[in-house]
Amino acid sequence: MRNTEKDKYWREMIRKQGELRHFGSMAIRKSSKGDLASAQEVDLLFRVALSGGMMTPGQLAADMGVSKTIISRLIDSLEKKALIIKERTLNDRRSYGIRVTDDGKEEVDRMYYYYLDPLYTLREQMTSDDFEKLFRLIEAANTILSNANSK
Repeated sequence: MRNTEKDKYWREMIRKQGELRHFGSMAIRKSSKGDLASAQEVDLLFRVALSGGMMTPGQLAADMGVSKTIISRLIDSLEKKALIIKERTLNDRRSYGIRVTDDGKEEVDRMYYYYLDPLYTLREQMTSDDFEKLFRLIEAANTILSNANSK
């Protein structure tokens, strides 16, 4: 457990937290009013579409860094919208995989540029090395925080 006494650099850490929140709000697009899917639903839909096949709820929970309860809620919502379908696995009839429907593929095609535009902007305006370094650092930070949260 971390020492609860104030770190002498706590003000700087608060500033950094604010910068992180600001970056997240600019880099990760929210759903537009009237969109068929929420931002988390879009994330799940994109991940399954990019997998090229089926993904299990457990894989999605681990990849997205959220609980299986949240994944179940997202799956139910996307299934009601006919964007994904649940299919029982052949080797274990109790478990299932998720795949994107044709309507889901159309929705991914319709939405991808809107959601990816901030990343395209970064890629265009940063050097290639800086862009790749940014995402290596983000991946390293995600690993550290994921490991810390699983303890």
